[in-house]
Amino acid sequence: MAFTVTLRMGAVVAQIDERNPRILIGRDQNFCGLVTEDPSCSRRHAEVFIESGHAYIRDLGSSNGTWVDGVQVTQHPAQLGPGKQVYVGYVPLAAEIAGGADAGATVMGEMPPELKALMQQRFDQAKAQGFGGAPPPGPAAVVAPAQPAYQMPSYQPRTAQPAAPVAAPVAAPVAAPAPAPAGGLGVGGAEAPIPADMAYRRQGSNSNGVLLIALPGDTFQNDSMCEGYLEYTALDDEVVASITIELVECHKKGPKNGHVWDRMLVRQGPWKSRKDDVLPMPFKLRIPPGTSVTGRDVHWELRGYVDINWAFDVEATSPIMMRNIDVERVRDSLGALDYRIVELDPKPLGQQFIGKFQPPAQLRKQIGINNINLVLEYLGSNLQVKFEVDKSSFFKFDKRTEFTFDLARLRAAPLPELSAHFKQHIDQLMAK
Repeated sequence: MAFTVTLRMGAVVAQIDERNPRILIGRDQNFCGLVTEDPSCSRRHAEVFIESGHAYIRDLGSSNGTWVDGVQVTQHPAQLGPGKQVYVGYVPLAAEIAGGADAGATVMGEMPPELKALMQQRFDQAKAQGFGGAPPPGPAAVVAPAQPAYQMPSYQPRTAQPAAPVAAPVAAPVAAPAPAPAGGLGVGGAEAPIPADMAYRRQGSNSNGVLLIALPGDTFQNDSMCEGYLEYTALDDEVVASITIELVECHKKGPKNGHVWDRMLVRQGPWKSRKDDVLPMPFKLRIPPGTSVTGRDVHWELRGYVDINWAFDVEATSPIMMRNIDVERVRDSLGALDYRIVELDPKPLGQQFIGKFQPPAQLRKQIGINNINLVLEYLGSNLQVKFEVDKSSFFKFDKRTEFTFDLARLRAAPLPELSAHFKQHIDQLMAK
């Protein structure tokens, strides 16, 4: 049975599964798959996703929080399961899980008074510490010890500094932290690498701020990591709810706004930024094993967002190129046998490629075949290869053969060994 999660907020229903494993919840109709107009929810409030056969929810720096069984969810995800109570802001979220070990449904119910008091206390603390408002009169609400009050993250911004040389690139190990610059802290209490020194940079801006995406290069491959830096420069005094970045595949036949393969909450707020604050932040996104290749139907991009309370968000987009090393190995192996792949198109969301390849010219007339159908499909840590020849004067019936590669073996094996393996199966396919 397929693993699916059906989500419901009021009358709005959405579903995710293993091929479309992520969804945003919030008031932003352009980016959220499960939209609510409730004012207690932020524009991009929370994310529900599937990973390793389980469903999880995490908060994206919302003002009123995300709660599972009365415990506040942070950027560290909380697992969803039968019998749990989930609230996004003040709105109950129902999740029905089909398939897997967690099959069942969460329960719906009115928000307990204790949780309302905790949320109010959290909001009041944020208002007093980060929003610049005065705390309300009277004592704070009493909460149970098992439900600690929300603590604002410490943040001491640094002002813009002239660019200085950086000794190590993003991925290099750092032997010891550099001393903090005068006037503020960088990420982790030390001066951060300067994103402007990286070779590939794109930015977006408005009157509230500038968001820069900085990368060491613009080309990546499947089953690896995409690492780089975001740098946010405040152009006004604003309250920032969160800063996120996404890895997005845009397929001509896929979802309208693209498919988000990974998303990182780079910094969770809220906090109050001052004009001319500069905040560099490293990020790391996972690239899935079976990615589509950049081409006529597919393009990839990174999307960064600074979610600002009560003002326009700052967004930046950086197009990137995507390779698939497994598809390249298959092409090279067949090419060494003079079998040329003439087309190989990815399905939306990757994981499967469908196309054709041609026998050598000297064999086409002899065997009466111009093209052989080819299907590559990712199955966990394996790659399945299928060959099919349509019936012709040479074959009375369709002929098929298939075999499976372990991905690690496919990537490490010498090319002559792979070519010999392909030839063995092609010879079987062509036998009368």
